[in-house]
Amino acid sequence: MATWKADVFVNSQVGRISTEVEASTFSGAKQQIYAKHGDVQQITNLHQVTGSSGSSGGSDIGGSVALIGLVAAGWAFVSFTPWILMGLGGAFGTWIGQLATGQTIEEYSDRDDDSGHTKAAITLALALILGGFGFVQGQSIKKQFDSPNTPTQTQQIK
Repeated sequence: MATWKADVFVNSQVGRISTEVEASTFSGAKQQIYAKHGDVQQITNLHQVTGSSGSSGGSDIGGSVALIGLVAAGWAFVSFTPWILMGLGGAFGTWIGQLATGQTIEEYSDRDDDSGHTKAAITLALALILGGFGFVQGQSIKKQFDSPNTPTQTQQIK
């Protein structure tokens, strides 16, 4: 739950006081103020002071998990670039093939007759070609990742 703070005018005998309540929503905070102070005459400047107490620690853990996930995804991409790009290229080729032929892989596999072989061959060929292209490009990118970043110096021979 969040902490809410407000200025409350209870009555002429008590006057204006500042109060804090715990609630999940704005209207819940108003209800908490009425429950705490009775029939108040005016509530002003009601605002949330802190987020939920249970999620403050949770957001730190969530942020840490997200950071670890990003680092792991970066490491996986650097380590397995050819395979990742091959999979993405194959998936893209399959998608393009399905758009071009108007037939999905599921539709081809559900057919009992032998029609549609050409459409399936087009989809398969595009998946293999673009998957292979992705693998070759991934190999090139991986070589760049693996190469040392220090510039080489050449000496002039006099």
